[in-house]
Amino acid sequence: MNVLTIDAATGTEIVAVDASGFVSDKTAPTSASHSVTLFNNIDAALREAGITEKDLDLLGVGAGPGSFTGLRIAVATARMLAQVLEIPLVPLDSPLIYAASLTSMEGDIILSAFDAKKGRVFGALYRKTSGHLELETIVPPGDYPIDALLEGYDGKGKLLVAGYGIEKYSGKIHAASPDCDIPAEVRPSGAVACALARRAFEKNPGAYHNYDEVTPRYARKSDAEVMLELRKKPT
Repeated sequence: MNVLTIDAATGTEIVAVDASGFVSDKTAPTSASHSVTLFNNIDAALREAGITEKDLDLLGVGAGPGSFTGLRIAVATARMLAQVLEIPLVPLDSPLIYAASLTSMEGDIILSAFDAKKGRVFGALYRKTSGHLELETIVPPGDYPIDALLEGYDGKGKLLVAGYGIEKYSGKIHAASPDCDIPAEVRPSGAVACALARRAFEKNPGAYHNYDEVTPRYARKSDAEVMLELRKKPT
């Protein structure tokens, strides 16, 4: 099975092709708009894997939560490809891709979060269970104060951190787990992203044939929507 998986929920763009076991991973941070880089990286990954888009059997896309603009670009691109190629499209929780990319042991707790500004993060909390890529959701993906995610950590198991921009919350994280290491950057694995998409599809092959059902999981209203609502309120 040939799988292409993309994600643009953060400043790191995940683009990877798994061509029957050979993985071309073009995942990298980008300072440009994902609209500028995404298609070039998809083309580069396909060329390196030795296939074309017509050889793809399955698509995966990080559906968020995360950057509004990045989510729109990635999901729109994935939906377009699924429609044109007539192949299944699997939506993935973006924090899960980052959490599953960490090296972890059974029982470890993984805080996967991205800075969402305004004192909040886009993130989730997981527990590593037995088996490859097996993660149990403790706190589902959403838009939270960091405290809401940390409340799900009961102190049992080592706390690991994946994500971007959450160094500002290091005091609260260390209060919950003094030995926790907070890396400045965790590079997600394109191979893991493809494996997550394939595993989800194989568990329920009939669930991913309607690309119209795949939508961005914004988790909060945009600033423009908030301002529009304020203008509509009676004075």
